[in-house]
Amino acid sequence: MESEYIQLPPLPSDMPKEAIGMLWVFAKMPKQEQKMIRDFVRESLKEDDKDLSGTDLAKEIHELDLEVRPEIKEFVDLMKKLIGTMIAQSCEVAALIYENYCIEEKSIKEISEEFHVDEESIQVIARYYDKKMKF
Repeated sequence: MESEYIQLPPLPSDMPKEAIGMLWVFAKMPKQEQKMIRDFVRESLKEDDKDLSGTDLAKEIHELDLEVRPEIKEFVDLMKKLIGTMIAQSCEVAALIYENYCIEEKSIKEISEEFHVDEESIQVIARYYDKKMKF
């Protein structure tokens, strides 16, 4: 007999709410739909051809205007929100580093300590700015 309850593992307190929502929706999905999502992720991580249009999930996404299972629609909607949140956060971090590194000329270590961002992440963006600022 299958249990009525699901248990999510401990999650970081600063995890985006859209990601938590996606985990929750995924955990409640029937096994067949979970497999469809896992297959899509596996295909998207392959290094060869990235054409995902043949995957079952891609077909479901393209048919969202038609009758689609509510779990899939909810998962896709949350995925879209999460991607939007990640893009917005990336822009904010890039702007923060630009202001502090390029304009105020603070060191990577100073920025890391002030804003509690690991130095490696700052260094990646700082290298990009260094490269673009050299004419």
